[in-house]
Amino acid sequence: MASAQEGGAGLSDASGSGDRGTSILTAGVMLSSAGLAWIVTFTFMSSMSGGAIGTQSNGAMLPIMTMAMMFSSFDQGRLFSFLLIWIVGMVAMMFPAMVPVLLTYNRLKANFELNRPSTRVLGFILFLGGYLFLYAILGLAAFTALYSAFQIAGVLPSLAGYTLLAASGVLIVTGVWQLTPLKDRCLAQCVSPFGFFLMHAKKGLIGAFRMGAKHGYYCVGCCYMYMLVMVGVAAMSIPSMILLATLLTIEKAIARGARLFRWASAALFVALGVALVLSPQFFGFA
Repeated sequence: MASAQEGGAGLSDASGSGDRGTSILTAGVMLSSAGLAWIVTFTFMSSMSGGAIGTQSNGAMLPIMTMAMMFSSFDQGRLFSFLLIWIVGMVAMMFPAMVPVLLTYNRLKANFELNRPSTRVLGFILFLGGYLFLYAILGLAAFTALYSAFQIAGVLPSLAGYTLLAASGVLIVTGVWQLTPLKDRCLAQCVSPFGFFLMHAKKGLIGAFRMGAKHGYYCVGCCYMYMLVMVGVAAMSIPSMILLATLLTIEKAIARGARLFRWASAALFVALGVALVLSPQFFGFA
């Protein structure tokens, strides 16, 4: 697409010419993928927690010793396993909210690449690949941070006494971050598929990957603090993933960046952070 004007015209035409069957198939693929990812995630967490999912008072968190073993070394096997689990979890949490974006993408491809069905099919896959690639980078950063934290805790065990304050701090910072300009800019790109493609639409397979990566960039900018809460505070528990996935879907597909929702979610995270310090036993930290 040579220019924003050309892209805008194409998007306008595409919005009225989407194939209903393709739209249903796209939504079905995304939701089915998310459902399968939830099953895989639940199975893994159940095995890692010794079958105690749903029975532990701490909300099915991974035991601390299991977490410590997972991040005890930076070898390729552990890193690959973590990234695989991380990406499957991202599919489970993010794909439902991605349905409007992929529907818009399919209409865009139908308009500009009518004579290249293979490009449209492969482009769909590469778009998702570019999107997940950015989350893989975020997963690498998360693994590095957790590995470093456990190594430091091993050298300075006295720091373990600050775990509760650190978890509370993450929740409070997440609440404040909900109201920052960076969050607002990234969220605006995530909740407006037509606006995103108007600015970033590109042709071809490489273009598909680049668009997916760009959208992933904005989604990471929008959601990385949620991921930090999931890993650093909730220890990758199934309940926390479900709650955050629900919050993400509401934020992107329903509230769509509404100021009231942002303030409400900010207040919720700050309140949870304060409550964690005042009543740690309620959260399973006692």
